[in-house]
Amino acid sequence: MELEEMQTLWADLSQKIEKQDKIQKELLMEITKQKFRKKLNHIRVIETIGSIICFVYAMYFMSKLPELELWYNQIFAMITILIMTLLPIASLSAIKGMRSVKIDGEAPAKMLEKFEKSKIRFWKVQRYGMIFGALILVTILPPISEIQGSTEMISKPLFWMIYLPGATLFMYLFSRWALGKYKKVIDSSEKLLSEL
Repeated sequence: MELEEMQTLWADLSQKIEKQDKIQKELLMEITKQKFRKKLNHIRVIETIGSIICFVYAMYFMSKLPELELWYNQIFAMITILIMTLLPIASLSAIKGMRSVKIDGEAPAKMLEKFEKSKIRFWKVQRYGMIFGALILVTILPPISEIQGSTEMISKPLFWMIYLPGATLFMYLFSRWALGKYKKVIDSSEKLLSEL
C-alpha cells in the first residue's frame, strides 16, 4: 500500500468519525431538548390548570360584581379579580421564559445564564403568588357570602379567628409542598443543561 493511498484512507476515516461525532452530538442535543421540555411541561400543565381555575373565578366575580351592594365587597371582588387575572399570566409567562431556552442554538454558558434568569423570575412569581394567595383568603369570602346571601357566618369573630389561622396554615403547607415539587423539577432541568 502506497503512502498516498494510506493518507486518503486516513482522511476518509477521519471524515467518517467526524460525521459520527456530529450525529451523536445532534442526537444527544435532541434527547436533552426533549427531556428538558418534558420536565418543564409538568409544571406548565399544573400552572395552566390553576390559571384556568383562577380565570373562571375572575369571570364569575366580574359577572356578579353588579349584584354586590356593599362598597367594601365591591372592592374585595375587584382585588380578587385583579389578583386572579394577573398572577396566572405572570406565572405562565415565567414558565414560558424557562421553556424558551434554546438548547441547540446557543452556547452552553449563555443557555445556563438565560435559564438562571428565567428561574429566578419564576421563583419570584411563586413567592408573590403565596403572598397574594393569602390576601385572597381574606378578600374572597365577604363577596361570596353576599352573593350567596349568607353573611351570618362571616359576621362572627369566632369564624375569622378559626378561618384565618387555619386557612393560612393550609396555604403555607400546600405552597411549601408544591414549591418543593417544582424545585425538584427545575433543579433536574438545570442539571440537564449543565451536563451539555
